Amino acid sequence: SINSRGAKIATEPTPTGTPTGTSTSTPTPTRITNTKVVDRRGALTSFGLVPLLWSQGSFIATAKVSIKPEAAFNNLVKARKELDAASTYLANKDIENLKEYLNQDAVNINNYEENAGVLLASKQLDVESKMAIGTIRRYGVGADVIIMYGGLKADLEEDNEDMNYANLSKSLKRTTDSLDEVISICRSNGF
Repeated sequence: SINSRGAKIATEPTPTGTPTGTSTSTPTPTRITNTKVVDRRGALTSFGLVPLLWSQGSFIATAKVSIKPEAAFNNLVKARKELDAASTYLANKDIENLKEYLNQDAVNINNYEENAGVLLASKQLDVESKMAIGTIRRYGVGADVIIMYGGLKADLEEDNEDMNYANLSKSLKRTTDSLDEVISICRSNGF
């Protein structure tokens, strides 16, 4: 039988000497077997590993910085030049070469997040500048670069016969403007 909470109840058999006319409709529970219930020890053991896993994840995330802040800033300046080259492909409506350029040759703009992360982790930027640049998680002009460039690449990946050049041009312009703002913030901090 099953109780009101869905747990299985094992019952004892009715004794053989039960007088007739006696009601035996309610079984006598002997043991409840519910596999959905977690005991205290199991819960504490499981939840006790969470801080350990979090600490391992944060250690891995901080070990990613592999370039110096000056090199990261120079990569952002190169990324700006890559966006200029991309705009010439777009002006000529050469979509296939634009796709190839952005996927293979535009190394610095494709690594924007890593370069911006190095700059944000450096001590050369003040707190206000770091907040103004921001990240994808904490909104700022750096997030605009990531979002607009991602939108541009997504629009280019669509197999569409009627490519909307106006939207592509807007995305590229917004990416360029946001990157210019990031570069000017870095320059105002001595880069």
